[in-house]
Amino acid sequence: MTRTNPRYANGHRRRQMRARVKAANTCCYICGQPIDYTLKPPDPWSYVVDETIPLAKGGTLTYRNSGAAHRWCNQIKGTHTLEWAREEASRILNGQGKGTQTRPTAIPFTRLDL
Repeated sequence: MTRTNPRYANGHRRRQMRARVKAANTCCYICGQPIDYTLKPPDPWSYVVDETIPLAKGGTLTYRNSGAAHRWCNQIKGTHTLEWAREEASRILNGQGKGTQTRPTAIPFTRLDL
């Protein structure tokens, strides 16, 4: 039996969700800053869709569970709660990060050409 990588299992639905969330043209729901929708990955400030309750923790790929976010903010959030991510992003952006990167552009991004 061939198993599909769960990361890529929702490709069509994820593309539909990206288009719907992007059409709302909202700010990042983690840091509250505007999103430049013209930026392309792997730019830290490019647009991604984030799930409020991560799929890894039982969340669903629905509009009510999704929000527009910067790639950097999404990486900070990971599988943490939205409240934790908002506090952490605010702390780092205000330069209060001890033992963490104090600037969002200091986070290394890798590019996967699959």
